[in-house]
Amino acid sequence: MLEFSLRERKLPTGDFAVSEYQYVAFRAIDRPLTDHELVFAKEQSTRAQISRWSFENEYHYGDFHGDTNGLLRHGYDVHLHFANFGVRTIAFRLPAGLPFAKPVWSNYIGTGELTWTKDRKGAGGILSLSPFHESGELNELWDPRDYMDDAIEIRNRLVAGDLRALYLLWLSAAFDDQSVSRDVVEPPVPGGIADCTEAYGTVLEFFGLDPLILVAASEGAPTASEMQTHERQFAAWVEGLSDVESKQLLRKFLSKDAAVIKAETIAAIRQSGSSSDWPTASLGRSFQDLLDKTEILRAERDAREQQKREAAATRAAAEKERERQNRMKEMVKEPKKWLRESEQIVDARGTANYEAAAEMLADLREAVGGDEGEKITHKHAAHLTKKHPTLNRLKSSLRKRGLLE
Repeated sequence: MLEFSLRERKLPTGDFAVSEYQYVAFRAIDRPLTDHELVFAKEQSTRAQISRWSFENEYHYGDFHGDTNGLLRHGYDVHLHFANFGVRTIAFRLPAGLPFAKPVWSNYIGTGELTWTKDRKGAGGILSLSPFHESGELNELWDPRDYMDDAIEIRNRLVAGDLRALYLLWLSAAFDDQSVSRDVVEPPVPGGIADCTEAYGTVLEFFGLDPLILVAASEGAPTASEMQTHERQFAAWVEGLSDVESKQLLRKFLSKDAAVIKAETIAAIRQSGSSSDWPTASLGRSFQDLLDKTEILRAERDAREQQKREAAATRAAAEKERERQNRMKEMVKEPKKWLRESEQIVDARGTANYEAAAEMLADLREAVGGDEGEKITHKHAAHLTKKHPTLNRLKSSLRKRGLLE
């Protein structure tokens, strides 16, 4: 079951307890719901926003009691469930089944809460992922809606036979607080897994993993250059169709369930011999090995980012100093102009302006130099405080630079 009861969860108590929140959503991807399917969807909730393409609701101190698998078998293709007490679930309806042979997909499915539930009839089924996490173990998500598009992308890639999507789901299932040992050995690693950080990274974050784990997993795996892209694979298959075959396929799309026909066609392409098996490498690493390597990669990346920030700050400071030196050269030529400008800045009011005016006077003092610089800037600072006797922040800014007694 994909549903969770709030009554089974214990939330923190006291003044700082977090209120319960759940977000439940379904999306239709391949086609809109039929009239019959829409009626079924509306029977599952009286509060949800329901259309032929989506089903969405938020709960505060409430529960979703609808039939999750039923909704996925009645028109919707993707399900996402988030609750701030640890529940994070995604599920996919695959009308033509998993696009991999059982000896392949069985390496990835069955770990933790990654499960495949086959329909009673036909090849279709539901792939669901719902790892267990204690309340507060994962970083808070402020808008779970942001992750639905990423879940849809995972399904699209699964339907297209992208083995990397299945490996990512295995990673998310292995990151479980209860049912999976960190010593579990990873399944074969698909080639090009590191190239998926951008496409899959947010889904990993949804399940509490650092997207850099894909980079860690890629060490020793085949590269993406060894694989034929799905677009080229599909294009080559289409080019090989005769006119008769093309018309037959078009008639199927127009007369039958287009979603099923699409999934079946993709499966046929993968089995036609025009595509090779996805390259993989069995590396024998444990899930904990991947977590440890990810931590190292994160530390290295953070160090590089810190170096970049420090270098950028040094460049910015040097540029600011060059600008200051150039400004002081102008100040020497016409000090009164800068006295007037500092006064105009103060007249505009605001803490930032007081700081800027005080900085300008300090630079003018240095530019003119000697007793003369001290004399004109102190005199002007006294003038400003007399003109604005209630501006304590201005006085503080001037004192900080030694312009007031």
